[in-house]
Amino acid sequence: MSQDKTGNYKNLLENSYRIQCELDDEMSRSAFLADYIFCFTTYDSDIGEMFARKALEVCAAISNQTIIRYTENEDDYRWYLLMINMSFFAGRLNWGTSIRGAWWNHEGQTLEACGLWEGDEQALSLNFTRHEWKDFIAAMVEFSTDTQKISRTA
Repeated sequence: MSQDKTGNYKNLLENSYRIQCELDDEMSRSAFLADYIFCFTTYDSDIGEMFARKALEVCAAISNQTIIRYTENEDDYRWYLLMINMSFFAGRLNWGTSIRGAWWNHEGQTLEACGLWEGDEQALSLNFTRHEWKDFIAAMVEFSTDTQKISRTA
């Protein structure tokens, strides 16, 4: 089993969020995830933030294998079906004979995003093993719940 890299991925997200807030306007953590990780295009920050929160719920349910419990609520079931059809999830999931039994692909994941930064270098593509991907998902959930604001340096 791989070493837990959640902390490293949270640092990656924190650094990327800080840089994007300096390059663009300040934004919420959910807006950052919506725009730069999930790649939702809404032109409506409130809707983008809501999409990001729901996508994170679905990511957590998949990683924790709690999809059936998550989808017991009809509203969450609809969000689940909507989210797994979004481009972030497409090609990253398998579900055998039941869509509510989905799991992350075993062969790993590649994330292509323009808003991730390793130090001062833009990371346009990151490759993850299955375990690293689950650590990255956990880091996104942790990152999204932190209420610390970024203060501009310039």
